[in-house]
Amino acid sequence: MKTSPWHSIKQSVHHNETRCTEGNNIERENRRDGTGGKPLCKNCAEI
Repeated sequence: MKTSPWHSIKQSVHHNETRCTEGNNIERENRRDGTGGKPLCKNCAEI
């Protein structure tokens, strides 16, 4: 399910798909709302 984008301060991509395991594994302290100016995660794009 697509939702508002989020990203990790430790990754080079953003996420917008709740079924993306990479996006769901971001630790709370590293997670930020928005795209962070980063491209969409390939896993999110494929879902």
